[in-house]
Amino acid sequence: MIKFLLLLLLPSVSFAQIDSTDIIVKQMMDKQKIVGLSLAVIKNGQPVVNKGYGLANVELNVPVTSETVIRLGSVSKQFFATAIMKLMQDGKLNIEDPVHKYFPDAPETWRPITIKNLLNHTSGLQREGPAYNNFIIQPDIDVIRSAYNLPLRFKTGEKYEYCNLGYFMLADIIRQVSGMPWSDYIHDQLFVPAGMKDSYVTDFSLIIPNRAVGYMHKHDTLVNATPMYAIRPSGGFLSTSSDMIKWEKVIREEQIILKKENWEKLWQPYVRTSDKSDGKDYYGFGWRINEYKGHKWVGHNGANTGFISGFVRYVNDGLSIIILTNTDETDPQAILNALADYYFRK
Repeated sequence: MIKFLLLLLLPSVSFAQIDSTDIIVKQMMDKQKIVGLSLAVIKNGQPVVNKGYGLANVELNVPVTSETVIRLGSVSKQFFATAIMKLMQDGKLNIEDPVHKYFPDAPETWRPITIKNLLNHTSGLQREGPAYNNFIIQPDIDVIRSAYNLPLRFKTGEKYEYCNLGYFMLADIIRQVSGMPWSDYIHDQLFVPAGMKDSYVTDFSLIIPNRAVGYMHKHDTLVNATPMYAIRPSGGFLSTSSDMIKWEKVIREEQIILKKENWEKLWQPYVRTSDKSDGKDYYGFGWRINEYKGHKWVGHNGANTGFISGFVRYVNDGLSIIILTNTDETDPQAILNALADYYFRK
């Protein structure tokens, strides 16, 4: 009789967990006017949530699911950092290499800059290359060279300052060293081993099944987001919550693609990201490191016009949360924190 009663209770416990997550997500979506959101929650290595909320396409009334393809924005930076570490592991480059080795026509002021400085945003370069234009597809090297005449913002290595231009340079280094487009190298060397079959470069012209439409609000009216035709290495990929669960497994287990010691170099706290002497916010290689209510995390948020994402791993709690949205005004950290609060109590 006791066993029977326990069996009756188990489904209700499971539904309570899912319902609580649903309530949190739907409340946050209503508050932030989010059109569609895909969520993955991994606890102790097991996906406990992988589902969609809202709409991937409002005009066609298409719902978001765990297979909806959504722009990652700067969450993509971890793929570029991993690719660089893979090339170093294979003896193709060294993160201490000066960038002049790969861009010999770069100005003299860039001589102190190394690949490592690009990875952790300590180069002193301007945040963006002046030639970058959302509406123009152009070679990465053209964007890079457009910054040659600009002064450094600070002495290389002196401090942290977020720099998308540095990730354009990392992308071109991947191209030069691997002998193939950076998107192909990351697909072949990262996505294929991870089993990520629905992750793509952000090519606006490709026909990609289940791709979400991006949205934004103008004067409180929902409209289609301004399209980004340019392929931007600093935020270069599309993915799904299902594929990101596979990626989370790879980085958690640290058994394929990179050796364990090279994986762990990615989230070492190399540079403090604020001026506070007691701050715990750092940047590694393509990852932020910080604490939330005493819980250490590594993660990254991402934003492209019409899309906002967030990926956080609470490394001592066995908890990872991934959110992908198709709405420009999303505050991903508020959603991640609300979900973390719930799962910490469980």
